[in-house]
Amino acid sequence: MAKHSVKNASNATQTFIKGAFILSLAGLIAKVLSAFFRVPLGNLIGDTGMGYYQAGYPIYTLFTAIAIVGIPSTIAKLVAEKRVLGEYRAAKDIFTHTMKLMLIIGAIVSALIFLATPFMISAFGWVPETKYSLWGLALSPFFVCIMGVFRGYFQGTQDMAPTAISQVLENLGRVIVGLALAFFFFPDLGRAAGGASFGAVAGGICGALVLALFYLRKRSSINREIEESSSSKSKEVSFKTVTKMVLVIAIPISIGAAVNSIINFIDSALVIKTLTETGLDKEMANAYFGQLGKVSTFINFPLTFGMALVIGLVPAISEAVAKKDKEEVQTKIELGTRFAILLAMPASIGLAVLANPIMNFIYANAPDGGNILAVAALSILFIMLGQAFTGILQGVGKVWQPVIGIGLAAIVKTILNIVLVATPLKVVGAALASIAAYAVFAVYNYMMMKKFTGFKLNTTLVIIKPLLSTLVMGALAWVTNFILVFIMGTNSFAKNALITLVSITVGGIAYLILIFLTGAVTKKDIQEILNKKEK
Repeated sequence: MAKHSVKNASNATQTFIKGAFILSLAGLIAKVLSAFFRVPLGNLIGDTGMGYYQAGYPIYTLFTAIAIVGIPSTIAKLVAEKRVLGEYRAAKDIFTHTMKLMLIIGAIVSALIFLATPFMISAFGWVPETKYSLWGLALSPFFVCIMGVFRGYFQGTQDMAPTAISQVLENLGRVIVGLALAFFFFPDLGRAAGGASFGAVAGGICGALVLALFYLRKRSSINREIEESSSSKSKEVSFKTVTKMVLVIAIPISIGAAVNSIINFIDSALVIKTLTETGLDKEMANAYFGQLGKVSTFINFPLTFGMALVIGLVPAISEAVAKKDKEEVQTKIELGTRFAILLAMPASIGLAVLANPIMNFIYANAPDGGNILAVAALSILFIMLGQAFTGILQGVGKVWQPVIGIGLAAIVKTILNIVLVATPLKVVGAALASIAAYAVFAVYNYMMMKKFTGFKLNTTLVIIKPLLSTLVMGALAWVTNFILVFIMGTNSFAKNALITLVSITVGGIAYLILIFLTGAVTKKDIQEILNKKEK
């Protein structure tokens, strides 16, 4: 019996790792596509245009978080629990009724964004040209809601491929249409930013269509599964019951998933307003805010993997809890925490030590903001850990705890933004405020996770070994950059690009070697990832 339990835990771990890997790979491709979107956009419309675009962008990222994590995690949790119990009809009812509900909610939210645009511009002190960005984004919540329902159902069946493929195609549609419209409307910066924003709607249509095709292909096997189930006739669930279940779980999960968007929205609401109150004109304040938007390109890139963790952790831990398998729950928690730290630490330190050369390389036509990136990069570790702990808490049913954590983080962020942005620090103060807010979020979630799961942290394996590897990596990357700049100089784009890429490569290779030398990653970990664990 013990051997059977170990085998099940191992298989479940492999399924989780495989799912997280698929979603991480898709997220990586999606973020590369996103970089191909924001980088030429930033070089085209500059800091001022990016300020227009960035004002409405947190609204898009808020609904993206809901589509990728909030709604899917809710449905995945409910579907996974029903399927473990063999209640396949109930699992399908959850999907169909939730789709009806989210179509209604998506339509209402899209209409509200369009109608509330003048109010938001007035309330937050935004430049009038930001209306085009908000109008461009208005329809995206409708398609985001559709994608979220489809993704949740597939994730609940531990099938991550449809989510992964739809993410890639969604971003591809966004890049192609958004950039085409931005170039079409340029040099009108307001309309160019609005055209870029409309790319989100085009991407949502692409993502929703491909998910619908996946579902149509699987519908016959889903119906067959229901017919063959012994409980197929007695386990129907009404629309009212599903609505209640989904809203009770989805609201806190969606808020928990949207911490990054909420913090960014606080920047949108306060930064320009605070800067203008210190005496800057609106256009200059908007340009500073645009620099903050460019920095978010780099911060969001590694956070893709954090989102993949949450997506994989919620149904995986929910399933382990439903089976009452404490060993599997503990294994998943340690795995999720290790994954977060192994990815977040090098991203934070790497971006911090190479901030200026990276900014000069990527945004050659608008390179300002390296000092902001050097500070903001340190928030990545806290964001990713907070996301991982959020997924764990949601998986064990404590869905409101991350909401409390976000509330505390938002209070810290708001107070520090008001205080620090008004100083000579300007938008660097907003970056420092974000670090403090995310740290509060991560620490609170960790304390709650430990309280409700009894998790015991292996400090040496999970923290010390990755930290040692990261510090050495950061030092090597910085030294490499310093030596190459001294020898070659940076008087051309080509030289700076070569030096930056070589420095990143040296740091990356060093980190990969060091995590194996220190034992932060072991042969057993690789075997499980490759699904070659000995039986």
